[in-house]
Amino acid sequence: ATAPDNVYVGTNAPVVNAIDAVSGADAWKFENLNLDKTPVSTEVTDEPGTPGSEGDLVKVTITADQTSVAENVKPTFTVHVNQPLAHDLVVTLSNNAQVTIKAGETSAPYTHDAQGDDVYQDAGEISLGI
Repeated sequence: ATAPDNVYVGTNAPVVNAIDAVSGADAWKFENLNLDKTPVSTEVTDEPGTPGSEGDLVKVTITADQTSVAENVKPTFTVHVNQPLAHDLVVTLSNNAQVTIKAGETSAPYTHDAQGDDVYQDAGEISLGI
């Protein structure tokens, strides 16, 4: 059997087999046929097991779509995943906003509120993380 290679499962259930019976046209001819019915097991891993292997790495990053905006402009960001996934991925940003990358896609936009044109508040910096 072949175990599926996917990003959701790191290890699979072991494959266990044992001899149950021997049959065939000449099976009765053996003088003393003993069956070792002790089960044997093989671990199935999703990774080659080499040192430093990242496995099925799913990497999420965020980028700023512009380096600077005016106070009254909403800055935009893009949240990326390094490969399309089979299910939606909900990413919570450091400001608790959530961005959903839809199944099969590799990015989704996020728009932050504008600071506003305020004579009492100086220009600032927006720092977002995942």
